[in-house]
Amino acid sequence: MQNREILRIENLQSGYEKNNRILKGIDLLISENEVVAIVGQNGAGKSTLAKAIMNMIPYTSGEIYFNGELLNGTQTYEIVKKGLNFFMQGGRIFPHLNVEENLDFAGIGFLKKEVKKRKNEVKSYFDLFKQSGKGRTNLKASYLSGGEQHQLALAMVMMQNPTFLILDEPSAGLSPQNLKKLYNIIDLVRKEKHISIMLIEQNVDVAVKYSDRICLLKNGIIEREEKSKDITNLEELNQFFFGDV
Repeated sequence: MQNREILRIENLQSGYEKNNRILKGIDLLISENEVVAIVGQNGAGKSTLAKAIMNMIPYTSGEIYFNGELLNGTQTYEIVKKGLNFFMQGGRIFPHLNVEENLDFAGIGFLKKEVKKRKNEVKSYFDLFKQSGKGRTNLKASYLSGGEQHQLALAMVMMQNPTFLILDEPSAGLSPQNLKKLYNIIDLVRKEKHISIMLIEQNVDVAVKYSDRICLLKNGIIEREEKSKDITNLEELNQFFFGDV
């Protein structure tokens, strides 16, 4: 049985300047509990796609539906409230606040009881909160390692209790060990909370490993797509990127 559609994008065209379209007609469908990886060369428009979905940059034409509801014109904070959230490239934290205060900030707008509940749930997924008890959470975020800062940034996103996540280059700047640790967390959260994910990832091997479907963004459109399980070796991956359309 096919899973329920959760995100549909039709003929999306967008760019940072009116006469310079980066996205030239994106069509994309993501189903419930599916992970779809978006790959492509630098400058292909992967981050532009994420920001257009979140209405952080304008789009000149096209339609975006989330859970069957048209998002066009919806403010970013309202999109987040609907359950669609965005991990921006490199992660976004407040370095001058400590770890606990970062989580508290991410819970602004919720009742105190709800914030406590969400913090306890979020903390259960991340190694960062299992180390050295309260001493770790009292550290300023700027003192954390790069891998820990990525964990904190993702934890802050999870405080919003999303049903759909856009992850923009979550592996950027991470060591292989921290990359594996972060993706194990993402995979666990996805399976336990049944979250759909649009994964933007420069590390193509990682994108294939952790996704159900992989889409190549090129020349402003989704030029081709393939089930990730059907790409099992370097030759098939090269064919996906460079083969004839």
